Amino acid sequence: TTLNEMLYDLGVIIYPEDKTEIFPSPEFKLGSRIQIQRAMPVIVNDAGKTTTLRTWQKQLNDFLEEKKIVLGDKDKIEPDLTTWLRPNQQISITRVAETELKEDEVIPYKTINKNNPDLEKGKTEIISAGKTGKKTKTYLVRRENGQEVSRQLINEEIVSKPEDRVVSVGTKIIELGRGTASWYDRISGNTAAHNTLPMGSVVRVTAVNSGKSVVVRIVDRGIQTGAVIDLSADAFSQIASLGAGLVPVVITKE
Repeated sequence: TTLNEMLYDLGVIIYPEDKTEIFPSPEFKLGSRIQIQRAMPVIVNDAGKTTTLRTWQKQLNDFLEEKKIVLGDKDKIEPDLTTWLRPNQQISITRVAETELKEDEVIPYKTINKNNPDLEKGKTEIISAGKTGKKTKTYLVRRENGQEVSRQLINEEIVSKPEDRVVSVGTKIIELGRGTASWYDRISGNTAAHNTLPMGSVVRVTAVNSGKSVVVRIVDRGIQTGAVIDLSADAFSQIASLGAGLVPVVITKE
């Protein structure tokens, strides 16, 4: 007895935008003629969400106004707003948002080494510990349909400057003795004998005349001659020929 009942019984779907005419009224139970005019379907993909809408509008801009679809200043739409619609027209809207994003970044400090002739060679002292700085970078971030597509640096501001780390580096050479170096063959490698230096200590032996040097470890005692240090043949040959037998040297802490 109603249009909706008849359409349901017939399995016919009517959309709100469709136009229908029926005569005579179903309530008379005489049988009715139903005429349906279908609104034009338009497929809209708005920021990745696809919806089918129906309209009687002819042009895209009028369709958007009818459906209250608002475009932002930077939003993109395809096809052009002046496009004439056709059934199942595909409309794609890309929502574009640009925002400023601030990010902090650490500025590393530099290490400055300063030679100190009053400090023993091989030792260091921290004069200033150093401190990192900070800068703030501002980016213009562009997102399309919620996804970041570009990032442009538009400003960089130093919030705090880094402070250098200053290290005092010892250059003072500690002389342990001068005299004559001899050699003997009961030891090998870069080793030596010395009557007073601690066993296992490492020293540098430099030939006075040539400037050649060798680093040796003290492993023995018992020098009976007037030599200040007795080198292995291997070590002695690095500062003078074995045939020389004796060579004037300076012993320094390594």
